[in-house]
Amino acid sequence: METFMSRYQDDILRDLRQLVAIQSVAVPDCSIEGYPFGTKSAEAIAFIIHRANEMEFATENCGNYACHAQLGDHAQSRESSDGVGDEDYAAVLCHVDVVPAGDGWQTDPFTLTEKDGVLYGRGVADDKGAAIIALWCLKAMKDNHVPMKRPIRCVFGGGEEIGMDDMGAYFAKHPLPTFGFTPDADYPACHCEKGILHLKLSGKTSPEVREMKGGSAINCVADRCTAVISCDETAAKKIHSIINGSDAQGELSPAPGGYAFTVKGVSAHAMCPENGVNAICRLLCAASSIGLWEDGSTERFFAEKLCADTTGQAIGVVCSDEMSGDMTVNVGLIETSNGQTSLSVDIRYPATLDSAPIIRQITGEAAKCGVKVDILNDNKPLYVPEDHPLIQTLGECYTEVTGQAMKPVAMGGGTYARTLQGRGVAFGPVFSNAKPCNLHMPDENLSLKEFMLHAEICYRAMCRLAVLDKPE
Repeated sequence: METFMSRYQDDILRDLRQLVAIQSVAVPDCSIEGYPFGTKSAEAIAFIIHRANEMEFATENCGNYACHAQLGDHAQSRESSDGVGDEDYAAVLCHVDVVPAGDGWQTDPFTLTEKDGVLYGRGVADDKGAAIIALWCLKAMKDNHVPMKRPIRCVFGGGEEIGMDDMGAYFAKHPLPTFGFTPDADYPACHCEKGILHLKLSGKTSPEVREMKGGSAINCVADRCTAVISCDETAAKKIHSIINGSDAQGELSPAPGGYAFTVKGVSAHAMCPENGVNAICRLLCAASSIGLWEDGSTERFFAEKLCADTTGQAIGVVCSDEMSGDMTVNVGLIETSNGQTSLSVDIRYPATLDSAPIIRQITGEAAKCGVKVDILNDNKPLYVPEDHPLIQTLGECYTEVTGQAMKPVAMGGGTYARTLQGRGVAFGPVFSNAKPCNLHMPDENLSLKEFMLHAEICYRAMCRLAVLDKPE
């Protein structure tokens, strides 16, 4: 299909190749002043600004939290109560940070590789590919002298994968857009997102644990866990056998003070933990099944209450709603330090429910074993009605390009759309009938044909939002 955006394909791939090469894994609690998510995230933001400046857009770096590129002038129409003001502009929100590469890749995760019409590399689908597309759609609008009632701004965040504090910082300085969308999910439009609750649970380390560390990010299924456990050879071999008898792979070797375990699982996105194999859970549950952990111990609590399932049933928080489906619980990280074992979990709760009862139940169960619960963040659910002008407009663009009617959907993933307070939704870039693109997994990929099809939909959506009438 020859599209308006086809003429920019070589430029898009060139820029995507350079952006994928930047290992922009966001760093939480970075101690370097001026780099809230680390130097690599800032390097990715700097790359976007450099390219946008070459295209002669108005740009701004918001303290390396985020940056933007804008086409069209804007005027502040009124001062709001918070002093930020109110501007009439449309926005496309993307992010340039990525989750860690993890193990098991068939290609170099930080080298854009094309094989059989498919693009491989960390970030091609989540969300560097869409970020480069958005920038080039802005360039296409400029080249084509698209009529505009309002400016359109592409905003690029640097810390989406570790809690979206980047948009909090950005919108503390800038007003919300009139309309917006984030190409960081699937087609068609997602008008409903589950709440995302991140908890860190910490308790006294059991005497059997010399050290333990696992996982790469809270919002990924842990694909690796290592530990040194003090036990006899018979117990070690039983644990090893149970792990290898499951869907994980374990290695066992003698170590000072006990035995060293290395468990390999399969990573997956936290919104669908059932698609992965959790190495942390396989190790904790195997040791628990032979009675290694004492009653009331931190590790036994983790094994029996948080690792036993991905629905929350074991700890008494299972719930669902018709709009967004079942709650999910993902164990993302574990670490021992200073006599404490900490477990970080990612909970996606139904859009019509509140997180407070979930937190109360988990906190109450944890207290029985002397485990402390800290709330890392709680991103509230999103819901935009199907008849909203934004949904209708995005649907028209989708139908014009694909020939298919659009029915908005709900999902467990969390995107920047929830930061727009009902003014935006997630829209693309992955087509729902496409082969798995391995988000947060090895061999992340996106079909080049569908990638450029998204570019055409994105271009039309941006053009349309530049002239869409404001809702009453």
